[in-house]
Amino acid sequence: MQIRYFNETDREPLLEFAGSVQANNPKDSQYRSQELSEILQQPGFNPKTSCLILEKDDHIAGYCIVFSEKLIQRAVLATDVRIDLEASGSEAKLIQSGLELAKIRDASVAHLCLGSETPRSAMLEDVGFHNARTYLHMLWDEETPPDTKIPPEYSVSLYTSQDAQKLTDIQNAAFTGSWGFCPNTAEEIEYRSNMSNTRHECIVFLENKSDVVGYCWGCLGPNEGNTRGIISMIGIHPDYRGKGLSQIILTAGINKLNELSTDGISLHVDSNNTPAIKLYQSVGFREIDRLHWYEYTF
Repeated sequence: MQIRYFNETDREPLLEFAGSVQANNPKDSQYRSQELSEILQQPGFNPKTSCLILEKDDHIAGYCIVFSEKLIQRAVLATDVRIDLEASGSEAKLIQSGLELAKIRDASVAHLCLGSETPRSAMLEDVGFHNARTYLHMLWDEETPPDTKIPPEYSVSLYTSQDAQKLTDIQNAAFTGSWGFCPNTAEEIEYRSNMSNTRHECIVFLENKSDVVGYCWGCLGPNEGNTRGIISMIGIHPDYRGKGLSQIILTAGINKLNELSTDGISLHVDSNNTPAIKLYQSVGFREIDRLHWYEYTF
């Protein structure tokens, strides 16, 4: 078993590996491969220095990607291994190697997300992580989407290819200072808005004259061979909070995603964010699972 840095000859085998792990059908497999391909090409990311390969018998058996967020001195680890190696000593060594890389990058903290509790939870704790946050995975699968009632002084518009800076500004304004959020650049936002899981018409702005007061960023992803809508980000500018605008932009986002998805709409929300949970429940979202963010402090 060997842990080494990614090189260009790994690209196709790695994408094939990503499509074979935790994918139960061709559509899900293709999505996972495409998603990783786009991640490896995103602005400011160099897989040769940020992606570790776990190799066994000259074949890829796992990987660990270290995303450095220097503005907030954080690293996010994304790891996947063969099913038979989950929670094994080999996966633990892979994650430890990722932590060493994060430390070299001057991270003060590292985060890694797991789904429902598995033996991997105990493995992370043995490595030195602790469960820092729990997020609810919620699903909306109602037959009829909620009504969108927009006050006359507000309007809804859809993202266009000219709106990268506008989206960057509202996202940073809405989330800077929130747990785990690192401010984005317009280059990063433009790239992500053109990834294969995003449709421009699924990114919705709420505006008051020339002010962007809120937004909902919707994506599309596979779920057991079907297409599911995903609300990846939703936020209101701090100057406009407390006015009931969250429900307006939420319902606008649901309606747009509902036009394109066939298997409901999902989102993740911090279990400590009671107002947001109540808002989502009010329009029909229900909890279906939990995600656990583990933290390692250097």
